[in-house]
Amino acid sequence: MRLFTPGPVAVPGEVLQLLAEPPLPHHSAQFRQLVFAIQSRLRELLEAAEPVLLLTCSGTGALEAVALALCPEGSRALALVNGRFSARCAEILRRLRVQVQRLEAPWGESISPEALERYLESHPAVESVWIVHSETSTGVLQPLREIVGVVRRYCPDAFVCVDAITSFAVHPCPMSWGIDAVVVSSQKALMLPPGLAIVGLSARAWEHILRHTSRSLYFDLRLARERALEGLTLWTPAVSLVRALGYVLEHYFADGLAPHWERHARNARAVRAALGHLGLGCFGQSSSNALSVVELPEPLRTLPEELAARGFAVGRGQELLADRVMRIGHMGALSVGDILEFLAVLEELVRGHGGKVELGSAVAAAAAVFSS
Repeated sequence: MRLFTPGPVAVPGEVLQLLAEPPLPHHSAQFRQLVFAIQSRLRELLEAAEPVLLLTCSGTGALEAVALALCPEGSRALALVNGRFSARCAEILRRLRVQVQRLEAPWGESISPEALERYLESHPAVESVWIVHSETSTGVLQPLREIVGVVRRYCPDAFVCVDAITSFAVHPCPMSWGIDAVVVSSQKALMLPPGLAIVGLSARAWEHILRHTSRSLYFDLRLARERALEGLTLWTPAVSLVRALGYVLEHYFADGLAPHWERHARNARAVRAALGHLGLGCFGQSSSNALSVVELPEPLRTLPEELAARGFAVGRGQELLADRVMRIGHMGALSVGDILEFLAVLEELVRGHGGKVELGSAVAAAAAVFSS
C-alpha cells in the first residue's frame, strides 16, 4: 500500500531500515550527542532562539502541553477555527478551563487578517491566540505572517501559538515572525512514522513557563527544558524515532527548507493540473501545498476504496466533509514516478465511471509541471 494520505506519509526506505536497528539506550553518550545535534538543527530550521523540545506523543499531545504551559485556568484565549483541527485546538483549551473564544470562518476558507483586526478591536484582552497554519481537514492555509502582525498590533503581550504540523517544511513558518509556540509532528513533511512531536518556544514563553508550576507531570515543559539542556528528553523517548529524525535532518534537510517548499509546491501544482483534466475540482480555497482536498461528485465517491484496492491509500473527508471529498497528500517520500503512477490509476478509475477523459491527458498535464 503506497501512502498518499495527509499523514502518516511514505517513509524513505533507508529510514525504515534504520528504524529496524536495535534501539539506543536513552541515557548513553551517543544518544545525548544525537539529541544535541537534532536540537541545533531544529533551532536553525525553526529560526528558534531558545531550546527546542522533543516529546514522545502526537501533535495533539504537544498542543495540549503548550496549552497547559501557557494558558492558566481562566485565562482568555482566542482560537481561529475553520476546520476540524482548529476546532480541536479550541476543545483542548476548553477542557483545560481556559476562557476560549472562537473566531470562525466556513470550512474551506481562511480567516482574513481584516476579520481578526475587527475582532481584536472589540476584544483586546486576549492572552493567547491559537492558529492552525495548514488545516488538514480542508486544505486551507492561513495567512500566518499577516495574522501574527495583527495580533502583535492589537495584543502585543498575547502568546501566538501555531499548529504547524502539516505546514512545517511545506510552507514558511519561522518563529522569527513573532511566534511564541510552534508544534511540529513527525508523520508529515519530516517523512517519519507517527509518535514524535517537536515544540519550539520563544524567550517570552519560557519566561512565563519558568515562573509557573506545571499542572502536568508528563507534559512538564520546565522539566523538559532542563533535560534538553543535558541532551536528554523528558521520560523515556521514542529512541528509534529520535535516531531516524537525526538521519532525516542530516540527509534530507542539509540544504535547509527551501528545496522542500519548492518540492511540495511542485507536487501540488502537478496533482491539481491532473485533477483539472479529470474534471475534478478542489474544495474551497485549497491553498496548502501539503494536500489536495478533492470534491467528489456522487458517482465518484467510491474512489478512495477503489484506489485502495489498487494499492494507493488516500484520506477520506472528515466530519462535515465525510464522503464528499478525498484528501490526496503531497508529503513524504513520494517520487515523481510515484505521483504519475498514482494519477494514471486515478485517470483509469475516473474513465471507468464514465468520465470523458482523454486517455493520458491527466498524466501528461502533471508531467508537464514536473518537466518545467
